Amino acid sequence: MGSSGFSWKLEDHPKLEKGKILAMVVLDGWGEANPDQYNCIHGAPDRWRLVRAHGKAVGLPTEDDMGNSEVGHNALGAGRIYAQG
Repeated sequence: MGSSGFSWKLEDHPKLEKGKILAMVVLDGWGEANPDQYNCIHGAPDRWRLVRAHGKAVGLPTEDDMGNSEVGHNALGAGRIYAQG
């Protein structure tokens, strides 16, 4: 942790109840887009979450380090962020 205030904890989703069954679907190749009427992700019920697969969010050294789906899956599978750089 140190003095930077960075946390290795993956935050809970604010609208998902703990202790309930959950299906996690990873849509590789779906980029972040404008939240308009043509965006099926933003039009869906609000139980989705954008997951970053690059930079410090997944344990890479800097925000400039490009991740990939494997890096993101490692962080999801581990349940926490760990150093990958």
